[in-house]
Amino acid sequence: MEPPTIRPRSWTPGPRRTKYERWVELLEACVWQSRTQSWLMRHLGLKTQMIKEDLDFLVAAGLFKQVDEPEAGIYVFRTTEKGREALEQFYTLVTQFFTGGPDSTKLAAFLVMT
Repeated sequence: MEPPTIRPRSWTPGPRRTKYERWVELLEACVWQSRTQSWLMRHLGLKTQMIKEDLDFLVAAGLFKQVDEPEAGIYVFRTTEKGREALEQFYTLVTQFFTGGPDSTKLAAFLVMT
């Protein structure tokens, strides 16, 4: 069974994303399962240089944790608790300030991770 997403269902990224949208997508992708840089590049459609810069920033900010697997020669990334809190705050702000209308309560129904 696929783990639930924390993204409101009506929000989908456009082809030209801001760095903030990329950061949210990266954090989301690694909430439920650790992911490799290659997996993130393929599934999020990011270029090598862009994803390296984003991952370096997120690791330095403490929102991502890099897990080394030297025997396999790969690096795996995981969203930290601080990253989960950042996602929760992001979606709270987006829901509170940028969604309106009668269906806005449905958009707020995202999973808060414990």
